[in-house]
Amino acid sequence: MVLSQVLKKLAEACFLLDKIAEQECLVLGERESFDYYLSAFLTAAMSVRGGFHYRQNPKRNQPIKAWRAQCENNLSRQERSLYEFMREERVAEVHHSGSSRSVGQEGIECGIGEHRLPGGLFSVFGPPGMPPVVIPKPTYNFTIDGAERRATEVCGEYLALLRRMVAEFEAARP
Repeated sequence: MVLSQVLKKLAEACFLLDKIAEQECLVLGERESFDYYLSAFLTAAMSVRGGFHYRQNPKRNQPIKAWRAQCENNLSRQERSLYEFMREERVAEVHHSGSSRSVGQEGIECGIGEHRLPGGLFSVFGPPGMPPVVIPKPTYNFTIDGAERRATEVCGEYLALLRRMVAEFEAARP
């Protein structure tokens, strides 16, 4: 195992999660940009998971495989569900029809005046007493175990889980 490469991919996943979060905040965000960053995040995260082995060295892989199996078996039910869901997301994104993330909208109410929102400055004009204008903002969600959750929240939990696994691996050094 090349730990430095695993750490590099972990840092890459962290960078991409920041980009996903930036896109999620934007009013009038670009759906394609969000999708590109999500796809890259899923791939970088899978590289972290895949880094727990030595290339072409089955003998050295035995203790690492045993450690990984034990680590995965020690995951809570919620962690295991997240861990498996994100693996399936990456497979779907790369090999099938794409990620299952859904795109919705939430409204941001803006009264008369100027409003600085992520993604731009908006001016609302109208007569006094006019009801607020509702500016649609895209939302990105995953449905895990029947519950709809923000994609950034899910990716953040997954990244934290991978960080913990890498730290445990470093401490154990199988």
